[in-house]
Amino acid sequence: MSRKFIATILAGALAVTAFAAAPARADSKDVAKALAGIAALAIIAKAIDDRRDDKRKQTHVHTPTRNYGNQHRYPAVRGHVQPRPLPGRVSRKLLPGACMVDISGRNRKVRAFGSRCLANNRVNVNALPNNCRIQVRGNRQSHVLYEANCLRNHGYSLARY
Repeated sequence: MSRKFIATILAGALAVTAFAAAPARADSKDVAKALAGIAALAIIAKAIDDRRDDKRKQTHVHTPTRNYGNQHRYPAVRGHVQPRPLPGRVSRKLLPGACMVDISGRNRKVRAFGSRCLANNRVNVNALPNNCRIQVRGNRQSHVLYEANCLRNHGYSLARY
Protein backbone atom coordinates (compact mmCIF):
# COMPACT_ATOMS: atom_id res chain seq x y z
CA MET A 1 0.00 0.00 0.00
CA SER A 2 2.85 2.41 0.67
CA ARG A 3 4.26 2.12 -2.86
CA LYS A 4 0.85 2.76 -4.40
CA PHE A 5 0.30 5.73 -2.11
CA ILE A 6 3.67 7.30 -2.89
CA ALA A 7 3.27 6.62 -6.62
CA THR A 8 -0.16 8.30 -6.60
CA ILE A 9 1.15 11.40 -4.85
CA LEU A 10 4.17 11.55 -7.15
CA ALA A 11 2.00 11.23 -10.27
CA GLY A 12 -0.34 13.93 -8.99
CA ALA A 13 2.55 16.25 -8.25
CA LEU A 14 4.02 15.73 -11.71
CA ALA A 15 0.65 16.36 -13.34
CA VAL A 16 0.11 19.58 -11.41
CA THR A 17 3.58 20.85 -12.21
CA ALA A 18 3.17 19.97 -15.90
CA PHE A 19 -0.03 22.03 -16.20
CA ALA A 20 1.28 24.94 -14.19
CA ALA A 21 4.56 25.33 -16.04
CA ALA A 22 4.51 27.72 -18.97
CA PRO A 23 6.59 26.54 -21.93
CA ALA A 24 8.13 29.97 -22.57
CA ARG A 25 9.29 30.49 -18.93
CA ALA A 26 10.85 27.17 -18.03
CA ASP A 27 14.12 28.09 -16.39
CA SER A 28 16.28 26.24 -13.85
CA LYS A 29 14.71 27.94 -10.81
CA ASP A 30 11.24 26.65 -11.65
CA VAL A 31 12.51 23.12 -12.21
CA ALA A 32 14.37 23.19 -8.87
CA LYS A 33 11.21 24.40 -7.09
CA ALA A 34 9.15 21.61 -8.69
CA LEU A 35 11.68 18.96 -7.71
CA ALA A 36 11.81 20.32 -4.15
CA GLY A 37 8.00 20.18 -3.94
CA ILE A 38 7.92 16.60 -5.21
CA ALA A 39 10.61 15.58 -2.74
CA ALA A 40 8.71 17.24 0.11
CA LEU A 41 5.51 15.40 -0.83
CA ALA A 42 7.39 12.09 -1.01
CA ILE A 43 8.93 12.66 2.43
CA ILE A 44 5.54 13.50 3.97
CA ALA A 45 3.94 10.42 2.35
CA LYS A 46 6.72 8.17 3.66
CA ALA A 47 6.35 9.59 7.19
CA ILE A 48 2.59 8.94 7.14
CA ASP A 49 3.13 5.40 5.90
CA ASP A 50 5.76 4.67 8.58
CA ARG A 51 3.43 5.96 11.27
CA ARG A 52 0.68 3.60 10.07
CA ASP A 53 3.11 0.67 10.11
CA ASP A 54 4.13 1.48 13.70
CA LYS A 55 0.49 1.39 14.82
CA ARG A 56 0.01 -2.02 13.23
CA LYS A 57 2.91 -3.59 15.09
CA GLN A 58 1.91 -5.37 18.28
CA THR A 59 4.06 -5.06 21.33
CA HIS A 60 4.38 -8.00 23.69
CA VAL A 61 4.95 -7.17 27.33
CA HIS A 62 6.39 -9.93 29.50
CA THR A 63 5.27 -9.90 33.11
CA PRO A 64 7.10 -12.35 35.34
CA THR A 65 4.95 -14.84 37.23
CA ARG A 66 5.42 -15.26 40.93
CA ASN A 67 5.53 -18.61 42.65
CA TYR A 68 3.08 -18.68 45.56
CA GLY A 69 3.90 -21.94 47.24
CA ASN A 70 3.43 -25.29 45.57
CA GLN A 71 0.96 -24.43 42.83
CA HIS A 72 1.12 -26.11 39.45
CA ARG A 73 3.00 -23.99 36.92
CA TYR A 74 1.78 -24.25 33.35
CA PRO A 75 4.46 -24.55 30.66
CA ALA A 76 4.88 -21.50 28.48
CA VAL A 77 2.95 -21.80 25.25
CA ARG A 78 3.98 -19.54 22.41
CA GLY A 79 1.38 -16.83 21.86
CA HIS A 80 -0.62 -17.84 24.95
CA VAL A 81 -0.91 -15.66 28.02
CA GLN A 82 -0.43 -17.52 31.27
CA PRO A 83 -2.84 -16.75 34.11
CA ARG A 84 -1.32 -15.37 37.28
CA PRO A 85 -1.59 -17.76 40.22
CA LEU A 86 -3.75 -16.82 43.16
CA PRO A 87 -1.96 -15.50 46.23
CA GLY A 88 -1.20 -18.03 48.92
CA ARG A 89 -3.64 -16.49 51.39
CA VAL A 90 -6.52 -17.25 49.01
CA SER A 91 -5.66 -20.52 47.34
CA ARG A 92 -4.40 -22.52 50.30
CA LYS A 93 -7.91 -22.89 51.72
CA LEU A 94 -9.51 -24.20 48.49
CA LEU A 95 -9.98 -27.93 48.07
CA PRO A 96 -10.76 -29.56 44.69
CA GLY A 97 -14.32 -30.80 44.29
CA ALA A 98 -13.15 -33.85 42.33
CA CYS A 99 -11.62 -35.29 45.53
CA MET A 100 -14.87 -35.30 47.51
CA VAL A 101 -16.34 -38.78 48.12
CA ASP A 102 -19.38 -40.03 50.04
CA ILE A 103 -18.65 -42.76 52.59
CA SER A 104 -21.47 -44.75 54.15
CA GLY A 105 -20.58 -46.57 57.34
CA ARG A 106 -22.55 -48.72 59.76
CA ASN A 107 -24.85 -46.03 61.00
CA ARG A 108 -23.79 -42.76 59.34
CA LYS A 109 -22.89 -41.17 56.03
CA VAL A 110 -19.85 -38.94 55.76
CA ARG A 111 -18.58 -36.65 53.02
CA ALA A 112 -14.79 -36.59 52.91
CA PHE A 113 -11.78 -35.74 50.78
CA GLY A 114 -9.30 -38.47 49.82
CA SER A 115 -5.72 -37.71 50.86
CA ARG A 116 -4.17 -39.22 47.71
CA CYS A 117 -6.42 -37.17 45.45
CA LEU A 118 -5.62 -34.01 47.42
CA ALA A 119 -1.90 -34.69 47.16
CA ASN A 120 -2.21 -35.31 43.40
CA ASN A 121 -3.98 -31.94 43.06
CA ARG A 122 -1.16 -30.05 44.76
CA VAL A 123 -2.79 -29.64 48.18
CA ASN A 124 -0.42 -29.82 51.13
CA VAL A 125 -2.00 -32.68 53.08
CA ASN A 126 0.34 -32.16 56.04
CA ALA A 127 -1.12 -28.68 56.57
CA LEU A 128 -4.69 -29.99 57.01
CA PRO A 129 -5.94 -30.27 60.62
CA ASN A 130 -5.30 -33.65 62.20
CA ASN A 131 -8.61 -33.74 64.06
CA CYS A 132 -10.42 -33.88 60.67
CA ARG A 133 -8.49 -36.98 59.69
CA ILE A 134 -10.42 -40.25 59.30
CA GLN A 135 -8.94 -43.65 58.64
CA VAL A 136 -11.20 -46.01 56.69
CA ARG A 137 -10.53 -49.69 56.10
CA GLY A 138 -11.29 -51.05 52.66
CA ASN A 139 -11.09 -54.61 51.43
CA ARG A 140 -7.33 -54.92 51.75
CA GLN A 141 -6.14 -51.38 52.38
CA SER A 142 -6.56 -48.56 54.83
CA HIS A 143 -7.43 -45.13 53.34
CA VAL A 144 -6.85 -41.73 54.91
CA LEU A 145 -9.67 -39.25 54.41
CA TYR A 146 -10.45 -35.76 55.73
CA GLU A 147 -14.01 -35.03 56.82
CA ALA A 148 -15.59 -32.22 54.76
CA ASN A 149 -17.67 -30.66 57.58
CA CYS A 150 -14.66 -30.50 59.88
CA LEU A 151 -12.53 -28.87 57.18
CA ARG A 152 -15.30 -26.36 56.50
CA ASN A 153 -15.33 -25.45 60.20
CA HIS A 154 -11.58 -24.77 59.94
CA GLY A 155 -12.05 -22.33 57.05
CA TYR A 156 -11.55 -24.58 54.03
CA SER A 157 -13.95 -24.37 51.11
CA LEU A 158 -14.76 -26.32 47.99
CA ALA A 159 -13.23 -25.07 44.75
CA ARG A 160 -15.79 -25.76 42.04
CA TYR A 161 -13.73 -26.29 38.92
